[in-house]
Amino acid sequence: MIEAAGASGVLVQGDVADAVAAEDLVKEAARKLGGCDIFVQSVVPPLAEIYEHVVSTEVPLAKWQLAFDIQARAFFVCARAAAKFMRGGGRMVALSYAPGARTGGWQPFVGMGPAKAALESISRYFAVALGRYGITVNTISPGCSDESTIYGQTPQEFQHALKEWVESGWTPMRRRSTPGDIADVCALLCSDEARFVTGQGITVDGGSSLMNPDFPLARQLPA
Repeated sequence: MIEAAGASGVLVQGDVADAVAAEDLVKEAARKLGGCDIFVQSVVPPLAEIYEHVVSTEVPLAKWQLAFDIQARAFFVCARAAAKFMRGGGRMVALSYAPGARTGGWQPFVGMGPAKAALESISRYFAVALGRYGITVNTISPGCSDESTIYGQTPQEFQHALKEWVESGWTPMRRRSTPGDIADVCALLCSDEARFVTGQGITVDGGSSLMNPDFPLARQLPA
């Protein structure tokens, strides 16, 4: 697809849950591409590998640890490696999920939620450390998506209920996000126009984070 669009691309493979392999992954890509201008982290494993209720009788320690390894630790390792290949500025973006990082209602997300919170925190530290080199570091928090690799693995009844929830008005724009919605914001953050934006978390959710769960939906929507 990249080549069809008139550009050149390379494919490298590795396991970001392994810190050494994650660093090697970035180095290999940078060598093949002749450097690194933009680094974007978007990692989601099969849902069964990280999805577990917090009070499960089978303590989900391995699943909890995996979530941190592929989110916070992977960004720490990969961003540090990518920065070494950036010359005269650069862009880093990590895909997060702010509601999971701040709330506790989606109980089986007990591993990924805290891992996303740590990811967002680490990105701010990198933003401060790399600012002097003209490198910006930001996070993007998508809303629920029809093509999300997380939601797409949930049961159909869950996805149907989510669709009804969104369309009823809990998302003011009354639709779920698309990959294009997220990609456009990512492209903006990676552009020269966003050269002075760093350490920020951008939410792309059609306004769902603006709604107040303390009040009935009918009391929040315009008449």
